[in-house]
Amino acid sequence: MPEELEDRIARIIRAKYPDFSPLHASEKLEERHRIEVSREKVRQVMMSRGLWKRWRARKEDHVWRERKHHVGEMVQMDGSHHAWLEDRGPKMVLMGYVDEATGRLYGRFYDHEGVYPAMASLKGYIELYGLPLAIYLDKHSTYKTSRQADMDELLKDKQAETQFERALSELGIKVIHAHSPQAKGRVERLFKTLQDRLVKEMRLAGIKSLPEANRFLDGYLGAFNRRFIGGPGAR
Repeated sequence: MPEELEDRIARIIRAKYPDFSPLHASEKLEERHRIEVSREKVRQVMMSRGLWKRWRARKEDHVWRERKHHVGEMVQMDGSHHAWLEDRGPKMVLMGYVDEATGRLYGRFYDHEGVYPAMASLKGYIELYGLPLAIYLDKHSTYKTSRQADMDELLKDKQAETQFERALSELGIKVIHAHSPQAKGRVERLFKTLQDRLVKEMRLAGIKSLPEANRFLDGYLGAFNRRFIGGPGAR
């Protein structure tokens, strides 16, 4: 590669994508600047200009759970509290759903994690993909109660349930509670990816509000699923 082109690539990355990974930067160079260059070459250019440092993947201690064999067999659900709009807008929570067979991602932004966001996001998921057989989630107070069973529940020989658990029960969806953050590995890893990629994409698009973020998300998730999943589940 001519040195002039390397210098141009470095100038663009320094000005517009200083905190992007080499892969993400190479995608933006092609998409926005019509410069087709491999991730490896972008990495070399960034490292030589002090824009990227070599890193080592940390060793994982937990055992990976095998993927499910069928779409909709189990879906991981969680809320990600993050500065999604950085300092341009309000704090938001991404209510995310990941299919355990395909890794297909669905999500919506809300201003908090609670009963309404859980119900509304589940409705959106079902309208797109149908009823999952089971939902795997944590012990947030929206999803798991610490109260004792009331008389009605005792008469039905049932454990105390939250409103969300009751709704899932009426829909015939099995509830499975995770005992640790590591157990929700797939959705947690996808959140980490989105906290890097999606935050930067919304920055480039000038997104400043929750409604704008959800409109942007509609298009972004389709492209994200097609790129990282492929196959029949990628829509």
